[in-house]
Amino acid sequence: KALAPAPLPEFSAMSTAAAQSATHSAHAAQAHEWSVPVIDIAALTSESHAGRFEVVTALSSALLSDGIFAVVGHGIQDDVMQRALAVAKAALQKGGSADTEGWAELQPPPQALRVANFVPAYAENVGRYNGQEAKAALESVQKFTVYPPSWDSDPLVRKYRRNVWPDTAAGAALREALETYFGEVQRVSELLHGGLSEAVGRPKEFISDMLTPHTEGVLRCLCYHPGHPQMSAHKDLGTTTLVLVDAPGLEFQPRGREEWIAAAAPTGALLVNIGEFFEVWTRGAWRATPHRVTGISDQGRCSLAFFSSQGIYCPEDSSPVNLTIQPLAASDDGEAWSGLQSRLGGEARQSIEWPAFFQENLARIRSKGDAEDILAPRLNAAGA
Repeated sequence: KALAPAPLPEFSAMSTAAAQSATHSAHAAQAHEWSVPVIDIAALTSESHAGRFEVVTALSSALLSDGIFAVVGHGIQDDVMQRALAVAKAALQKGGSADTEGWAELQPPPQALRVANFVPAYAENVGRYNGQEAKAALESVQKFTVYPPSWDSDPLVRKYRRNVWPDTAAGAALREALETYFGEVQRVSELLHGGLSEAVGRPKEFISDMLTPHTEGVLRCLCYHPGHPQMSAHKDLGTTTLVLVDAPGLEFQPRGREEWIAAAAPTGALLVNIGEFFEVWTRGAWRATPHRVTGISDQGRCSLAFFSSQGIYCPEDSSPVNLTIQPLAASDDGEAWSGLQSRLGGEARQSIEWPAFFQENLARIRSKGDAEDILAPRLNAAGA
């Protein structure tokens, strides 16, 4: 399947400076309180065009700037978010259910193209594939990954791609809370992809159609234990990452600057950052956001990171469908975005494939660790 977008003057003609001067959200009057743009996306939930232009303009501004922003007005009920965070923290914190019930022993051995749902602390370090040494210290972060719940009852999905939930009361509570949250954040992810499609002058279905059948995401719960190291600096691999947090700690690096800025946003907002797939697709116009987690207090920190479009649909009897997608074109007046000098290759790519792009990166990650290292077969996504 190949998609080659026609020239997009609306996208190419908007300079970064002009976009940055646009309104960021309905919360613009309070923007000085936050270190990232805060965008009310409520208008994206309606079929009406009222308010959509302002939202799309705000999204474009954030994408052309630092590639990180926060969304409110997303429609996820507060009790759904708070229960998901609380149950995940109770299970994954030091001395929590995962430790006392021996969840590490309940998981099956890792297999190709699959990460065990539960990963104990000191088993991974995402910074290893972002320029750090293969022997860098492992992270004090306990993790639980949730694949699309629809796969668990889909007879066409390979068995080892389905979720394995601990058969305990705590495991049942975690499943109920995370499956509910998964459905809600998947809906928000689709809304955002619609808004991003319009930000490049396309119908709202454009990105979804471009990535079909790989339109579902993967949810990763991360419980940061006090201690070091935490989450090393890295960029995500995919399209967008939507993060819900219960405590500070996330930092990002603004475009063209060396310092790190704490990502401050309103309570209940979802922090969104752009991944490398979108950076390559837009020839570097949209920026994959370097980010890290540091400064965790003695109370620890829990986050729910949703990686859009990383639920790679893998049927039992065949390999995943690979999609070949052309980067966005220059405008009619000849203006073009500069090519991205990707760390994954010497020259800017002429096309990008999904999920091959993702799987190539995983191979590079695995090649940096020892063959016996637990990191090699398990790591499938980063987090924040």
